[in-house]
Amino acid sequence: MNPFLNPFNSLPFLKDYLTVPMRLKNYDYNRMKKYRDKAFRTVIRYAFTVPLYQKKYAAAGITAEDINGLQDITKLPFITKKDIVGHYPDGILPIQYERKNAYVASTSGSTGKPVTVYVDFPTLAQGLLLSVRQGRTYQYNVRTAKIASIGTFHQGRIDRVYDDAIVNHTQLFRKSENYISMNAFDPIKEIIKKLNEFHPDIIYTYPIILQHLAYFKKKGYCDAINPKILQVGGYSMDQYTRDYIHNAFECPIVNLYQSVEACGTIAYECLNGTWHINTDFYHVEVIDEKNNIISPGERGHIVVTRLFGKGTPIIRYTGMDDWITLAEEYECSCGYTTPIFKNGVEGRVSARVILPDGRVYPAASFELVSLVLTELKTYKITNFQTIQNKIDDIEIHLVVDNDLRDTDPPLDFIFKKVYEKYREKCGPAVKITVKEVKEIKSPQNKPAPLVISMINLEDGYKILE
Repeated sequence: MNPFLNPFNSLPFLKDYLTVPMRLKNYDYNRMKKYRDKAFRTVIRYAFTVPLYQKKYAAAGITAEDINGLQDITKLPFITKKDIVGHYPDGILPIQYERKNAYVASTSGSTGKPVTVYVDFPTLAQGLLLSVRQGRTYQYNVRTAKIASIGTFHQGRIDRVYDDAIVNHTQLFRKSENYISMNAFDPIKEIIKKLNEFHPDIIYTYPIILQHLAYFKKKGYCDAINPKILQVGGYSMDQYTRDYIHNAFECPIVNLYQSVEACGTIAYECLNGTWHINTDFYHVEVIDEKNNIISPGERGHIVVTRLFGKGTPIIRYTGMDDWITLAEEYECSCGYTTPIFKNGVEGRVSARVILPDGRVYPAASFELVSLVLTELKTYKITNFQTIQNKIDDIEIHLVVDNDLRDTDPPLDFIFKKVYEKYREKCGPAVKITVKEVKEIKSPQNKPAPLVISMINLEDGYKILE
């Protein structure tokens, strides 16, 4: 049965459909604060029925009556990835919860053991409302635009869960032929064939998939693929990749910051390049390496609280493995005034690079190839990857576009500039090797990371000692 035909689902959804997409723009600061505090109290009361949270809060001596609003959130302990993994399945749902009403969604496990959470239909439906908000922000109608989603649609992954629970039942709101989903790890020419036949207005996928499409667009294989906007999620997009894609498609490219645990879009990049937080859906904090809250304007590790939904509650969750710089209320010329991510999202902290002199870099801060290519204004390099084999041994792999091989600037000059950039960053104690490779292989069902470190973080610290 179509869950949207159930009045217990459809009536609340229709009410939200009329109000939620514009709520972020229509609510002033005081009204939004009142709304968020009420939503947070509701989430907390629900969390007190979940064994994991019961245990954590009892150990901290916290009761539901101690929490009157988000001003009290620091009274609560953090919830880690290990907490959720260790309490799955029985400990992350209310004791009396009907599991037949829930869907199971898992992360990829790209930063360790996969995290599995429960979500229900109303929670997933909020993601559809966020899609409507994004459509209005990016000036397209989600009901009529032709949308291509290229993701990971294996059983248990959030893309598949969302398709099964929501997308496949939205015929009442939009024509089914206006949406297509594809596995990002199918052969790229199969994806291109389907996109050429579909004529998408919007493509949503990983940066590396868009980069592959851009490469073939430049070669003349994508003549019928002329999207109005490209949306990127799942992985950070460096400036070179962004420029490369834009050069091919000549349309806006925007980032969406999402996660399985959050069950929606935590933040999105507007057409002005500002990363707005969906603050009516999420509360974001930032902590340092010792789990101390840090002030707005300082760079740190993201902590997320979901202010809606049931299934597995997500409150002060530290398992996102990303770095941000949080800025409080920012009035953007796009018309939204929200807290923002000042410099976007800095990738996955699990891929840290440790240098012999004690410096430690998150992956996003150690990807330097794009800086060189942007400076040289060249698209001769179609893909690249940095690999730290040992603490004093780093390789940079470059894939060359054969059709541009003999154009300026010369390849040896590009390689020299890349070498110099990494030498400047790493110092004389690190061996730097820049070499051409035919391809950069991706892990199964995942895009290839821009930076790989073979140094275990704990082992790295031991080396530094």
